[in-house]
Amino acid sequence: MADRASASIRIGGVIPHSCISGLFEAIDRDGGRADWEGEPLDPASLRPGETLAAFAYAQPGGMFEWTEQFCEDHGIAFVRASGSCSGVFGPERVVFFGTGTPAQFDMTENEEIVLALSIIRALGTFEAIEAWFESAEFQPPPITIAGGTAETGENGETDNG
Repeated sequence: MADRASASIRIGGVIPHSCISGLFEAIDRDGGRADWEGEPLDPASLRPGETLAAFAYAQPGGMFEWTEQFCEDHGIAFVRASGSCSGVFGPERVVFFGTGTPAQFDMTENEEIVLALSIIRALGTFEAIEAWFESAEFQPPPITIAGGTAETGENGETDNG
């Protein structure tokens, strides 16, 4: 059995309408729920103008493996926070901006981002250190559903009234 930890993931940004069912299949496969009490998530949970959050206990490696991979494959931004597994791995925050490679940041048990001396030396300047912390604090933007429904306008963004 894999080492496990509780985790949460917040998803946002542009989500193609064609990806909605796949996203919820990935969340379900990871055991993600709408809250820590276990309420299920479904496409009705997806609200344009808000982010989507999923929570789960006992995640292998503290990850939402299927959900994270789906988001990376489709350019959907997310932030995942996970607790520690004593003696195996510490708490972490993973940030995916919608492009590139996800960035991993170590945290304390109080969800404070920590920076190792080796990274401080590698960054070299106070401005670079501040930019590093700024990227660690990234929050996914509100969801915009692109294309495929009668609720979208000419540019593919959801009409909010």
